[in-house]
Amino acid sequence: MLSPRLWITIVTAALANAVSLALAAWVLPGFELTVAWWAAAVVLFTILSVVLRTVAQRLSSRWLRVSAITGGLALTAIALALTNVIVPDSGFRIHGWGTWVLVTLLVWAASVAFGEVDQQAPEKTPGVSPTTRAAAREGDRRAS
Repeated sequence: MLSPRLWITIVTAALANAVSLALAAWVLPGFELTVAWWAAAVVLFTILSVVLRTVAQRLSSRWLRVSAITGGLALTAIALALTNVIVPDSGFRIHGWGTWVLVTLLVWAASVAFGEVDQQAPEKTPGVSPTTRAAAREGDRRAS
């Protein structure tokens, strides 16, 4: 069973993804996202992001040393590309290289902001002690 803290992280990440994808679709004419497919795209993108980040963290600790910015942008682009392939074009479509770059930057920036909020959780966050949170932050710094 997932800890309350992990649930908070997952829900917060999904909300950040929901807002960033909706904003990108609203301001970028080359990004089409229908309301009907928005929730499915958010869930899929969130799952893909978490899985890809987990795999990259495990690989980077053994073989690769990727900067946080470059790695984060690449993982965001890959998760967006997979979402674009899986969700039908009628519901989620990014076309034009400029749109790809801007959507990737916008969604990545939202995930960075989410990460800052998530790492700076209040002292009494359920499920995670301040000592555990500090140790996790130190581990993240060593991996980048």
